[in-house]
Amino acid sequence: MLTALREGILVPWQKQQAEMLKPAADLFSADQGGLVYQPKIGVHKNVAEIDFVSLYPAIMVHFNISPETILPDPDGDNLVPALGLAIDTSQDGLIPKALRPLLEKRIEMKKHLASAPSWDPYRKGFKNRASALKWLLVTCFGYLGYKNARFGRIEAHQAVTAYGREALLRAKEAAEDLGFEVIQLYVDGLWVQHPDKTQPDDIQPLLLEIQQRTGLPISLDGIYRWVVFVGSRQNKKRPVANRYFGVFQDGTLKVRGIDARRRDSTPFVAEAQMHLLELLARAEEPEAALPEAIAFLQERLRALRTGEVRLAQLLVRQRLGRKMEAYRTLSPAARAVLQLNTVGKTLQPGQRVPFLYTLGKPGVFAWDLPQKPNPHAVDVARYQRLLLRAAGIVLEAWGLDEEQLTQRVQTDLSQLRLPAPPKQHPLKHGGNIPGVINPPVERALRGQSQ
Repeated sequence: MLTALREGILVPWQKQQAEMLKPAADLFSADQGGLVYQPKIGVHKNVAEIDFVSLYPAIMVHFNISPETILPDPDGDNLVPALGLAIDTSQDGLIPKALRPLLEKRIEMKKHLASAPSWDPYRKGFKNRASALKWLLVTCFGYLGYKNARFGRIEAHQAVTAYGREALLRAKEAAEDLGFEVIQLYVDGLWVQHPDKTQPDDIQPLLLEIQQRTGLPISLDGIYRWVVFVGSRQNKKRPVANRYFGVFQDGTLKVRGIDARRRDSTPFVAEAQMHLLELLARAEEPEAALPEAIAFLQERLRALRTGEVRLAQLLVRQRLGRKMEAYRTLSPAARAVLQLNTVGKTLQPGQRVPFLYTLGKPGVFAWDLPQKPNPHAVDVARYQRLLLRAAGIVLEAWGLDEEQLTQRVQTDLSQLRLPAPPKQHPLKHGGNIPGVINPPVERALRGQSQ
């Protein structure tokens, strides 16, 4: 709106441009979003990750995409790929005018960050500024498709994603023409591998070729010493587009989609998984770190079983997905909300609910209850499964999945000195909340339900 006022353009009080009438087949071809290829599951070495710099905003600027520049002209010039729309290039669009300064600043900051040493005192400031510009640009793309945006238009939004799919396909073709194997494609980036090209200078010809074919700025995010693409939890053979972890040549870890990055993960599990990744990253070969990784898991399990892990480290924060009356089967978060309702606290869908997994029914203890939780009622067996599952995700690529880890790291409970059960009344410590039980510690440690 500020750009419009500076350019002498009237700002509408409300949105006035309705969506164009189109056949259902055109709707299907238009509303496809970004292009995603299924990755190749497993460990890959010397993989280069290449990203377009602010892909969608760059497309809006480069191709002059704005609500007033979209033309329903399938026979004209400057056609949008596969949409039957054309772009008016006789005038600069309002959206490109507003975004161009932000995009140019971000590109310059990315170049500075790529050449700045890690000890540069200004590096953190530049990184924060580049991140702020990134999210401003991403927000502008989202507003193109927002139904009430005064300068929004769904056809402009669809045109951006169509150009994005075309750019990624051209990048893939360029990589394959230069002898690279494409490991993964994901909306605005691709992961490529070449046995003889393992240094940043080796990737520069590919970057120049992609930029020439697409007209869009692109950069090398880094080269992994190794990267692991993880399968689905339900089916390990089924790839998941954005679920991976790896270590760059400078030792920096990148993690996406696993427990260490999920907001609903318990800190105990997330921190343990991250520690395993750091062990693998520090080793010359990841296989050499496996004995230390197993020893670490054994120590974490011992601490869990003997009550040394603080309850705050076992908290799970799940999002309440719907209103309580809409549930047919209550999720753990919904059961925790029911407990909060008994003391006059209410939560709305979308809010996160902190709770502990406990033995017996209802199986959870809401953290925000006025009563203190009973540490002896914690479902130790469930937390053990969560830990071993998270560890299996990291170590499975080197032959240690959850089942094998369970056999390797489990310690005989009879060899541990268990704390004595409390002498007070079972509900005295846990509070008078229905379903909060204080069982004998032997049963708690063995994960037996009441």
